[in-house]
Amino acid sequence: MSEIKLNPLQLEIMRSITRKDKVIAARCGWGSGKTSALVFSILYLSKTRPGTSSLLVTDTTPRYNSVLMPEMEKWLGPLGWTYNHTMKQWTDKHTGSQVWCRSYFRPGTREATHNPLEGLNVTSGVCLIDECQTLTQEVAHKALGRLRAGPSPILILVGLPVVDAWWVNMAENQGLTPLFFSSYVNQDNLADEWFEATKMLPPDEREAMIMNKPKPPTGLIYSEFTEASHVVKDWQYKETMTGRIAIDWGFRKPSVLIIAYDDELQASVICHEINPKEVTTQQLTTLILAIAWPRSLKDQAPGPRIWLDTGVADKAGKARNDQTGQSAFRVMRQLPPRGLGVPLRHTTDPIKVDILNGVQRLKRALNSKRYLVTKEVWDKGERASGNSIRKAILSYAWDNKEQPKKDGREDPLDALRYDCITFNWNESALDKQYKPRRSASGKGRKVNVGGSKTRSF
Repeated sequence: MSEIKLNPLQLEIMRSITRKDKVIAARCGWGSGKTSALVFSILYLSKTRPGTSSLLVTDTTPRYNSVLMPEMEKWLGPLGWTYNHTMKQWTDKHTGSQVWCRSYFRPGTREATHNPLEGLNVTSGVCLIDECQTLTQEVAHKALGRLRAGPSPILILVGLPVVDAWWVNMAENQGLTPLFFSSYVNQDNLADEWFEATKMLPPDEREAMIMNKPKPPTGLIYSEFTEASHVVKDWQYKETMTGRIAIDWGFRKPSVLIIAYDDELQASVICHEINPKEVTTQQLTTLILAIAWPRSLKDQAPGPRIWLDTGVADKAGKARNDQTGQSAFRVMRQLPPRGLGVPLRHTTDPIKVDILNGVQRLKRALNSKRYLVTKEVWDKGERASGNSIRKAILSYAWDNKEQPKKDGREDPLDALRYDCITFNWNESALDKQYKPRRSASGKGRKVNVGGSKTRSF
């Protein structure tokens, strides 16, 4: 087993537990060791409060499986802890201490009394909550209700840097001092190359997520986009380029982006957009086929087209239409002229479909110029009677609650965000690497990229 050597953040959390501070709040940069700090806290509690049960909460099951679980296996497993997958519970065979692991996701349609923490008996009096920036104060309030049976109730709350962090405010309201650490607190365990690579992030994002100096968002959301840097003149489509389509559904005003990956530019180029009003899925298909066509059925195309290899769309398209009884995905997967004959992908991963997460990924992709727009599309967008990618970029702004402001023009950017979370979620773009596998019927197969729940229809 690796030797445990605590960094300053982790040491401060241990000291706070020893003092029995009611609320231990830490706002820390990426890679600071906050998740490890929670695991080390569990080890400490098993010794100081043996035979009791604690509660560990994060926002989603995928996050627990991909982040917390590996860290717990690394440190707890070698010390004789065992995990019950059915009960989602870790047990220390030496002290009898236990940890309940829960993700806190409550649909907005359900009452707060119906939450994943109800019914748990937390006898240690300690609840540890990870990724607080993705949760609301409700989770802390519900957790406190589970700590009634234990001594000296303690909430350990950790999250990434955001302005006006609720967990930080909670500690301050108790007269306690929150913990603030940048990523450099864990410098001994992070490679110098990693810190160097973070310099490629948008400046505001690096200041927030590395230096722990978040700023209230102001102005346009995609301020990284500039006409001088992202609009390409005299661009020519080549048939060898990988073609994709991104769709934001809707009868009233759907939005479609047609994208080609340019190897020379090392970027995805938005070369066409379609933003009609009040069209059915079938009518939208006809508009798309006038510009783009499945590469696998190239010999059946009426003429030259942008050749499509794959596509992505909003998961809302899974819902059946009340009139046709079919989902938009099912309609689109049919062969031309009834459908596109291209597998459309979507993801249900709650981390990826979170709007702010997607916005940050797209901001990062724009900052590194992984998305470009042709001058033809950009110029037409100014004169368009309806929506356009140009109008969307130049109007998409923050509201006064650190959320994107909806003004009805954002549909093309929603389509672009779906493309980004599918093909550009990771630092190394997948768009040029994607090689579609398709059956002769044109139906899509299930695929998986980067471990996320991504499907084709």
